[in-house]
Amino acid sequence: MQLRAQIPANIDNVDKLMTALLDMNVRALKPIYGKLYKKQTTGKKFERIVTVAPYGDVPQKPEGEEYATDLIQQANTKDVTPLEWGLMAEISETAEEDDLENVLSQHGKFLTFSMNQVAEKQAAAVFMNGFSTQTTADGVALYSTAHTLKRGGTAKNTASSAADLSVTSLAQGFIDLDTDTKLESGQLVAPATGFYLVVAPANRFNALRIVNSVKDPESANNAVNPLSDLDITVVVNPFHTADTDAWFLVPKDKDANGLLYLERKAIYQPPPMTDSRTGNRLYKLRARMVWDSVDWRNNYGNPGA
Repeated sequence: MQLRAQIPANIDNVDKLMTALLDMNVRALKPIYGKLYKKQTTGKKFERIVTVAPYGDVPQKPEGEEYATDLIQQANTKDVTPLEWGLMAEISETAEEDDLENVLSQHGKFLTFSMNQVAEKQAAAVFMNGFSTQTTADGVALYSTAHTLKRGGTAKNTASSAADLSVTSLAQGFIDLDTDTKLESGQLVAPATGFYLVVAPANRFNALRIVNSVKDPESANNAVNPLSDLDITVVVNPFHTADTDAWFLVPKDKDANGLLYLERKAIYQPPPMTDSRTGNRLYKLRARMVWDSVDWRNNYGNPGA
């Protein structure tokens, strides 16, 4: 319960200037996950994602012989269930009356800020756990060298040898996307053409130097930087704290993106209530949402050396 004693300076009649969270001196971070995740709303308890394997390659047909037949097959499924989130502020009548600096009256802003922080952390956790516990519909880690295809064979969307971000490792990432973006039938398809390069703050300047240099970066070589001709935009995510060396390529086209933000109930504040026994005011914030990965194709990650 929020009593006067928790913020005594807020009720003392003294000459002061309070610097509260999210005022002119302290601003919230700009939203990040909205760039990377495809949003889908649902009215169901969960959504079942199903992948399919189309026909295989057309075989050669000898003259006069029967045609071979084939079937479209179901490949993998994954159930994505929105999680419930909520927080309540309970403020005494006396504390609200003595809120001289209007700190407690900003409870809605502070609750929303807390929820937005959770959203960014949950979205970032998909990347941070992408080499281990975060899986896609095939049951394999999001970033893996061994995605098993329904009609046989494997594909990868991470480097065979982990490497820190560099011109060489980033170039290898695009080579892997060109050669391993495959359907469940094992057939090659065109990867996305525009990507966000997602890095931790420690990799910010290295990423910008690599992507935006006109000439070959970190080299006396006067050759043109081949990466400068690609559609790459650097996104710095301060919530990538578990592994600051890791870097990721995420399609700008969300329809080519296996990252899913599933929303059953958007962030909302129910009407405030009054506790009939105490007169305390109750303010709640609630949502049902989840961040997940359902397909590995077109996404690429490297954990760094």
